[in-house]
Amino acid sequence: MSELNVNKEIEVPTVREVHQMLAELLSHGEDITWDLLSANQGAILRTKVDEFKGKTCSKSYMHIFDMFTSIWSQRKFTNGQSLTSLFFVMIVDDFSDPNIVEQSRSWYLYPVFRCRRCVEDNSGQNNTSLDCCMVYVSQYDSIEGWDKFVENTRLHPGLMVTPNRGVYKLVNGQVELKTYFVKGGVHGECHSISPEMLSQYATGVQTNMYDRILYQLLNPRGAYEMSDATELSDSLALFTHSVNNFRLASSMIKEQSYHSILSKRLKLVFDKISGETRRIKGKVDLIRSANEVPTEIDLNELFKTRIHRKKLMINEIYSEVPVDLLQIKKIQVEGEEVNLENYGTALIENILCSESFEDLIKNMVEHFEPEMFKLILQLTQTFLEKTREELWQLLKYHFSTETVLYQIILCVMKHHPNMDYNEVNKQSSDILSRVRYYFASASPNTFPELLIKCSKCVGYYYIK
Repeated sequence: MSELNVNKEIEVPTVREVHQMLAELLSHGEDITWDLLSANQGAILRTKVDEFKGKTCSKSYMHIFDMFTSIWSQRKFTNGQSLTSLFFVMIVDDFSDPNIVEQSRSWYLYPVFRCRRCVEDNSGQNNTSLDCCMVYVSQYDSIEGWDKFVENTRLHPGLMVTPNRGVYKLVNGQVELKTYFVKGGVHGECHSISPEMLSQYATGVQTNMYDRILYQLLNPRGAYEMSDATELSDSLALFTHSVNNFRLASSMIKEQSYHSILSKRLKLVFDKISGETRRIKGKVDLIRSANEVPTEIDLNELFKTRIHRKKLMINEIYSEVPVDLLQIKKIQVEGEEVNLENYGTALIENILCSESFEDLIKNMVEHFEPEMFKLILQLTQTFLEKTREELWQLLKYHFSTETVLYQIILCVMKHHPNMDYNEVNKQSSDILSRVRYYFASASPNTFPELLIKCSKCVGYYYIK
């Protein structure tokens, strides 16, 4: 592949520059990170995988290998839940010297999902998989074990530059990379990004595949300005692990600052998760649960079947920039003032996506009586203060205020459709128990007594 003659509109980043940018979004220092999806959240994974479907690829080939099914089937190793992490492989085919290949501006970029298979500790106290077997799923195949992936991957032949074993690490702020020679086996390139595609995108030409957030991030100078926040919002699920990204997309387009705004949002999330793991001795994987709160449109559809609509009155609850700290003020619910700060610090401190939280609050104001509004906030406070810590010790993953609030609302709507305050108040313990069961049932960790020693690595595994 010949190196692109770069025009003044776009400067093609080097292999190392691309990986540095991706590592800053997908990793947290030297920790190993995963994205968790429960058994009923497959649609979120499908949203991510769909970003990588080429518009001009052979339909017959896409039918032969189903990337989504291959990833989703790995849940057998993680107690029926899905634990994956996205990383990228870069192939250079016109460099023979592995010592300087990272400086190449001529490359193919491929997405790969690693899936957790084993955990190092079988005591049930710590759960890490840093040195254990993993499964690697590209758009062409599913391979168990890193050495076999390097040897047998059917990506384009050449020098492959990627994080070791698919785990992005930032050592003193710099991404750690390894180089391997791969034989490859696929010669159609409709599933990769290349500098030629970046050039086409910069001039407004629609390209073969995932031509939204990745193209914006790979264009260092923002050569092509987006205007459709909805389109970008859908694509952001790739990095945010959330389907509710419209405000984030709007801010990125408004500021024309894609990498910095997205990086701040993701750093906030992983910093909070990392802060919790420091209380545990030994290494623990950083597991990010999905933001399952629907978009504002879907929430409106959910709530509109409830009681009559009311006038919405919220007084400057949030900052316009989603990565900033929430500026909680006061809420008017049918003329009655409600201050979120009265519901404990845990409620505010564990908000990860202000957009989702605000959407929930708006709909509660519009559809609930003041007494019900306050009761649901009280239930959320109780859960966060009394149950969340216990569940975290069991599950080893972070779940947010907005997720808890959403599940409590769903539980009330399902089991108390008449929305009677006295009835809901009387059944508060039952509601909290049901929500606790919901989270506990999404544990990716197998009971220690069921784990068996892996013959290929230091870890243990169980096939469900």
